[in-house]
Amino acid sequence: MVPSTRNTLELLPDRGAVLISGASFAGLATAYGLNRLGYRVTLIEAAQGLRRGGTPVDIEGETIDILKRMGLVDRVRARALPSRRFAFKNADDSTLGSMGVSGDQASEVRYEIHRDDLLDILFDAVADDVELLFGRSMTGLEERGDGVEVTLDNGERRDVALVVGCDGNRSNTRRLVFGGGDQFTYFMGGYFFLKVVPDTGLLPADTTEVFRTPGRMAMLNGYDDRTDIGFGFRTESEIAYDYRDRAQQHQLIEEQFGELGWKVPAMLASVAGDDDFYFDRINQIRMPCWSRGRVVLVGDAGYCVSPLAGLGGSMAIIGAGRLASALERYPDNHASAFRHYEDGLRPFVEEIQERAASEGMSTMCPADEAELAERDREIAAGDMGW
Repeated sequence: MVPSTRNTLELLPDRGAVLISGASFAGLATAYGLNRLGYRVTLIEAAQGLRRGGTPVDIEGETIDILKRMGLVDRVRARALPSRRFAFKNADDSTLGSMGVSGDQASEVRYEIHRDDLLDILFDAVADDVELLFGRSMTGLEERGDGVEVTLDNGERRDVALVVGCDGNRSNTRRLVFGGGDQFTYFMGGYFFLKVVPDTGLLPADTTEVFRTPGRMAMLNGYDDRTDIGFGFRTESEIAYDYRDRAQQHQLIEEQFGELGWKVPAMLASVAGDDDFYFDRINQIRMPCWSRGRVVLVGDAGYCVSPLAGLGGSMAIIGAGRLASALERYPDNHASAFRHYEDGLRPFVEEIQERAASEGMSTMCPADEAELAERDREIAAGDMGW
């Protein structure tokens, strides 16, 4: 990804119009990179504004390098959260095992930042340089030789050189170009609930606690002014529910966790009566190819690694950086650029997906008593490689 300098931008040729779907981490970072390469970027988002909420994001490794090249790493570090202690708990609240870095400042090799803070940093980096259209989505895509005709949901048609889908796990771009349904969805055998509430007093700040029974997991993330409450449970197959029926989803959580001990009763009380939460199956997106013609996918739209990987935000930024670098390397050949982008990133994505589906699922939500006992043994021995 080219560095953030306005003088550089003035020397670059006009590479044509690009439409990016989704004002996510992937979409904003991709908009930044392509704008710096000389593309005229339009970023559309189906929501009326940035999609806020969610748990903090881990920033490490290649993601830090990309943010440095974007000139944003100092802003990220300034908003980084203190170091965090992670503990696995028993029903009596004794600690099975823990890990974490001591100290009050962010590590030089890994940062944690509130999702909304990172979203604002990325948005501010592109807001004055690209066209932003909120409340807009695509209804049609038709490739025509040297470009793509895009139809928006208000009937407007635009001719662009490239389309980049950064619109998440349930990507509209993916549906339009590659087909709908669940053909690319890999169900990992469970469901996850998350709600951010004001500080509950259930645990200290800068601490994560996890309690597990066979097939079920309860998680608390403590911060100075808020608490993340998470529940995960396993199922042998997908369950039928109405994604619009929040009362039904609350009921599912009550049925799964209502009789558990530890801090679970207080957690359930803290989320009761509030419909502003996240509930979805634990899944990944696994595709044989991330591009078709002049359309390419970045982040969860093409290769969601699941919440258990803990790298969703980083993977989005890495994908955006890799795509920009590929288009910089092959400025006149999008097919070669897309192939270079995928060939370089796919091995890393598949490694993370496999680890999340096996070790991650087993550690966070053991399937049965035997698996729980084995994971508890590893935790007590400090052997928590995942």
